[in-house]
Amino acid sequence: MKRLDFSQLATFVAIVDAGSITKAAASLHRTQAAISIQLKKLEETTGKQLLNRSYNKISLTREGEVLLSYARKILSLAEEAYHAISDDEIQGVVRFGVPDGYARAFMQDVIRTFIQRFPKIRLQIKNDPSPKLFQSLHEGDLDLILVTRSSREAGGDILRKEKIVWVAAADYELDPAAPIPLALYQPGCDYRRRIVDGLNQLGQEWYLAFECQGVTGFDIAISNGLAVSAVAGSLVKDEWQVLDFPQMLPELGEIEVEMHRSPGESSEAVNCFAHELELHISNRKNAEP
Repeated sequence: MKRLDFSQLATFVAIVDAGSITKAAASLHRTQAAISIQLKKLEETTGKQLLNRSYNKISLTREGEVLLSYARKILSLAEEAYHAISDDEIQGVVRFGVPDGYARAFMQDVIRTFIQRFPKIRLQIKNDPSPKLFQSLHEGDLDLILVTRSSREAGGDILRKEKIVWVAAADYELDPAAPIPLALYQPGCDYRRRIVDGLNQLGQEWYLAFECQGVTGFDIAISNGLAVSAVAGSLVKDEWQVLDFPQMLPELGEIEVEMHRSPGESSEAVNCFAHELELHISNRKNAEP
């Protein structure tokens, strides 16, 4: 029976996180040749090419994306198992970024469980739209972010996929003869892009009734009947209705919720929090529209 080698998996994850074999070698304090050999052995074991390699640039193949998710779980569980039987309590700081909407939908249970299990780890949480969180991660201000997947940002782990649905206040009535009033987050938001592009392609008239910086303004606009919008299924509130008017409101596909880490080797504290995120968010049931 073939078995995956633990050290090879760790090297594979390091290459992906660093963005190149050269940077991975530096972070692991090993030669580039040693790193390349580890990757080659892992590809020989799996019988699959895991990375597309070009000059100073790498990208994951489909098989590489699948293995990366499992590799992170294996490494995280191994670390957790060690600390479960160790007398040492994990300490450290986790600088974490999450958009308002995902904070409301996902984070309460995650944070409560985490601080009970790891009381000596200090969380520093930043709420911002996904594009700003990517910027903060690249600037070294955050260790870990939970964001809407962007085609411009590689290297993340997809934790869940959800259908995007149109929403309005429970008593709102859509007027087929009038332009649609929209509540939208600021430019750069993937939800905004999909909504606007979808309506324009359908030839549906609309106008911006409420531009929001955070989830509070968005919730006010929808709940009070000022506008309609579209969100992932987990973000639908009890007092909203899901709209189904295919002649006026186009299908917007799925949104992917993704976790990204800062380049290089993550601390024990960051690994523990990342594992907690993955457990809660991946296993959370989708809302029933």
